[in-house]
Amino acid sequence: MLPYYTIEIRDFNKRIDVSGLRGWRWILIIEGIPTTILGITCWFSLADTPETAKYLNLEEKTLLVARISRQVGATKSSGEQHWKDVREGLLDWKVWVFCFGQFGVDVMLYGYSTFLPTIIKGINPTASSAIVQVLTIPCYSLGGITYLIVGSISDRQQRRGFWCVLLGAISIIGYGLLMSNGGMKFRYAGCFLVAMGMYVVIGLPLAWLPSHTPRYGKRTTTIALQAMIGNSAGVMSSFVSSSSLISDLLSTAIPRVSVIYKGP
Repeated sequence: MLPYYTIEIRDFNKRIDVSGLRGWRWILIIEGIPTTILGITCWFSLADTPETAKYLNLEEKTLLVARISRQVGATKSSGEQHWKDVREGLLDWKVWVFCFGQFGVDVMLYGYSTFLPTIIKGINPTASSAIVQVLTIPCYSLGGITYLIVGSISDRQQRRGFWCVLLGAISIIGYGLLMSNGGMKFRYAGCFLVAMGMYVVIGLPLAWLPSHTPRYGKRTTTIALQAMIGNSAGVMSSFVSSSSLISDLLSTAIPRVSVIYKGP
């Protein structure tokens, strides 16, 4: 909602200039302040182990310790930092394949979240900037709700791959609708389908990889690799999903595909 209200103010006043800063800068500041405060707070308040967690009572600490002890490969040594485990994490080819898979789905995330307004504008060129921003809200909402539901089911079943494949297929269908020539409604529906699968195929692997890496040193290494390689997708997505490319796709490539499909 914040981008919508910012654009509404801009359209009303023609220009936002508060303390010498334009509206888009204030969006980053307002959204960044809580994140920064939370990050600093967690550094000092978040415990490293259940035993040192002051915000847990004795019963909760005992329960967490019992759950950790039941994890596969859980030993006293596995919970300590060993450089041998770090080397194993760096030399495990399966970890690298998984991380580059994360890179692939993160390209979809960054491209979608950055250029969704451009995509919607291409679908309906007559829509105002404010309306375009409003139309992004239901897409993100559906994606978030779907992620919460599927994540809960996945945790209960302890199944990650099945849900990633299923919801990933839904995102592929969504991109198919976006590339179709079925009109604005069908292509806008594609935005919803992409969001439904996108957050699942990105979020579940973040729990999948660490939960299958029992030793502390290897787990921390794989988490760092997954985050580093995955987040670097933001660089690539800016080129893959550029505004000019999206505009060309929506205005020229899609009609050509439609003509080829329908035939003479």
